[in-house]
Amino acid sequence: MDDINARYGRGALRVAAEGYDKAWKMKQEFLSKQYTISWQDIIVAR
Repeated sequence: MDDINARYGRGALRVAAEGYDKAWKMKQEFLSKQYTISWQDIIVAR
């Protein structure tokens, strides 16, 4: 595998667990509109 990648370029062969599309982006509709500006507003899980 290393020999093939060295000959044909990085990423010519890769392990399936690496995935295919590395350009992941968060869906904007799930983005919170509330911005926490105060430390007291942050919830602490115990």
